[in-house]
Amino acid sequence: MHLEEVSIFPSKFPDTLHQATQSRTIPILREVFYHFLSNKSSMYSAASKRLVQVIAALGSAIAPFMVASLIIATPVIGTEFSADVALLGWITASFFLVAGAFLVPFGRIADIRGSKKVFTAGMGVYLVAAIICMFAPGMQVLIAGRVLTGIGAAMVFGTSIALLSLVFPEKERGRALGINIAAMFTGFGAGLLAGGAITYYASWRGIFAIVAVIAAVNLLLILSRVRGECELARTSDYDRFGMILFISGVLLFMYGLSGISSLKGLAILIAGSGALAGFYLWERRCSTPLIPPALFSSGNLSHAIGANIIFQGSGFGITLILSLFLQYVYGMDPRTTGIVLLISQLLLIVLGPYCGRLSDRYPPQRVAAAGCLVNGIGMLLLVGIDTSTSLLLIIVSLAMNGLGFALFMPSVVKWALIGVPREHFGILSGGTETARLIGISLSNAIIIIIFGLIMGDTQVNPENVSLFLSAAGWAVMLYAVMAFSAMVFALRAPRDRNDVIPAHPP
Repeated sequence: MHLEEVSIFPSKFPDTLHQATQSRTIPILREVFYHFLSNKSSMYSAASKRLVQVIAALGSAIAPFMVASLIIATPVIGTEFSADVALLGWITASFFLVAGAFLVPFGRIADIRGSKKVFTAGMGVYLVAAIICMFAPGMQVLIAGRVLTGIGAAMVFGTSIALLSLVFPEKERGRALGINIAAMFTGFGAGLLAGGAITYYASWRGIFAIVAVIAAVNLLLILSRVRGECELARTSDYDRFGMILFISGVLLFMYGLSGISSLKGLAILIAGSGALAGFYLWERRCSTPLIPPALFSSGNLSHAIGANIIFQGSGFGITLILSLFLQYVYGMDPRTTGIVLLISQLLLIVLGPYCGRLSDRYPPQRVAAAGCLVNGIGMLLLVGIDTSTSLLLIIVSLAMNGLGFALFMPSVVKWALIGVPREHFGILSGGTETARLIGISLSNAIIIIIFGLIMGDTQVNPENVSLFLSAAGWAVMLYAVMAFSAMVFALRAPRDRNDVIPAHPP
C-alpha cells in the first residue's frame, strides 16, 4: 500500500498567515481562514486520507492491545506477585482512571497547540511506559507503568478522532470512525490472542516488548510522513485552574467510587464530586474555559455523553469476569481463554465499518440504541452464571456483546459530533473518549466493589469458587440494567440535527 506524504495544515496558508489570523486586529481575514478550514477535508486525496487513517488506527490499537493482553495474563501476574483479585483489578483500572482524567485537558491542548504534536507525544509516552512495565519487579511498578500508559492514551485518544474528523468530510466520517473503532478492537482481539500465546509460551512481559515496537514504528511513520500542523482554536490561552479541577475531580471521583464500601472511599468520592462541581461553576465564569459553555448546554451532546458512559460501564467488565471464569472455573489455559474471548472482537472488527456506515444513513442515536439493546440481552444470558453454564451460552453472549459494541461505538461518536464546529473537534474528541474511559472505569469499579464485598482480599481457589460465582452473577446483573438504561438515554435524545454549537461566542 502506497502512503504518500500528507500535510494536515493547508498548504495555501503558510505559518505566518496562520499566526496572523490569531490576531484580533484582522477579524475578517481570520473568518476567511476558518471558513477555508471548515471545507478543507474535501480537498485531501485518497492516499492522504489513507495515511492518516493508518496512523490513527495504529495509535488507537495499542492501548486496547495492552488491556486485552493483560486481562488474559492477569491470573499469571497474580500468581507471580501474590496479588488478590481486587489489587489485580487496578492493573486495568489505573490505566482507565488516569486516561479518563487527562483526555479533556489534552484535547483542549491539541486544539490550541495542534493535534499532531499531542498525538506524537502520546506515542512517545507509550514507548517509555511499555519499557517500564516490561521490567516491573512488582505490582507497584507495574501499576505505575500503567498510570503512565494512561497519560499517553489520553494524548492519543484525545487526538485520533480529531485528526480523522479534520481529514474526512461528514459524509465519509461515519465510515472512517467505524474503521478506527474496528482498529481499536482489532488491537483488543490481537491482544487476546497474543496475550494468551505470549503468557503461555514465554512471559507476560513480552506483551510490552511488542507494544514498544509498535509505538516506535508509528512514531517513525508520523514524524517522517506527516508534515505541518493544524491549530484550530481561536485562542492561545489555557484554563489551567479548570484543568486542575477537572483532573483532580475525575481522579478522586473514580478512585473513591472503587472504594465506596469504606469510609475513606466515600470521603474521596465526595471530594471528587465537590471538585467536579467546582469545575462546572468555574467554567461558567472563566473567560477562556476548558470546555466551551455551548458544549455544556447542548442537549444532544449531553445525551450522547451520558449514553456513552453508561453503555461502556455495562459492557467492558464482562471480558475480565469471563477471563477469570474460564481459567478459574473451567480450568482453561490463557491461550485457549484468549481464543474464546476473541469471538466478540471478531464480530466487532468485521461489522464495525459497516455499522459506521449505518450511522451515515440513519440517525446515529437510533443505531446506538440498537447496540445497547443487543448488549443488554447478551448480559441477561449470563445473570445465572455457575459451574453448569455451557460454553455455547458464553459464546452466544460474547457474540451479542461484540455486535452491540459494533453498533454503538461508531454511532455514538458520529452522534456527539452533530452540530459541533471543527475548532472544537479536539476537545470533543477528548470528551467523547473521556466518557468512554470513565464508563470503563465504572465497569472496573463495579468488579472491585462487588468482588471486594463478597470475596474480601482472598484469591480465587477451589474452596471459594461459589463466592466468585456469586460476585460474577451480581456484577452481570448490574451490567444488564446499565445497558438498558443507556438505551433509554439514546432513545430520549433530541432528534433535531440543528442543535448546532456556535464556533465562538457572538
